[in-house]
Amino acid sequence: MDSSELYKKMENENIHYINHDLYASSGMIAHYEDVTAIVVDDKKAKGQVAENTVLMQELGHYMAGAYYRTNSPYELIEKMEHKADKKAWEEFFPYEEIKALMKKGLTTVSQLAEYYDVEAPYMARCINYYFNQYHGFDETNN
Repeated sequence: MDSSELYKKMENENIHYINHDLYASSGMIAHYEDVTAIVVDDKKAKGQVAENTVLMQELGHYMAGAYYRTNSPYELIEKMEHKADKKAWEEFFPYEEIKALMKKGLTTVSQLAEYYDVEAPYMARCINYYFNQYHGFDETNN
């Protein structure tokens, strides 16, 4: 996905972009009352592909309403991270689109990651989720 589309989506949703050093991750979303901001640490998210991955994942939090506090129980954090990922994957890499791309010959995670301009590990998690959710990618899976 072109980065400008992600920035445009943030602008349309009135989500602020902040570049700031982060301790434990390359990105985070902050939401308080009616203000939402995605914070990206460009020292950790080096390059546009890494930033795209962070923005998509954090937009998943926004679209799913999957927020938590840094001191939340681990189980809640894992649940909210998974909920955000699922929402981001459905929005940015829809299952039917992935199937169509595979049919056209983009069959590896690295090819799909390059097509969408995201990091391969994030795409791999998406493909694994879809494979398990829809029992594969063949013509009979709808």
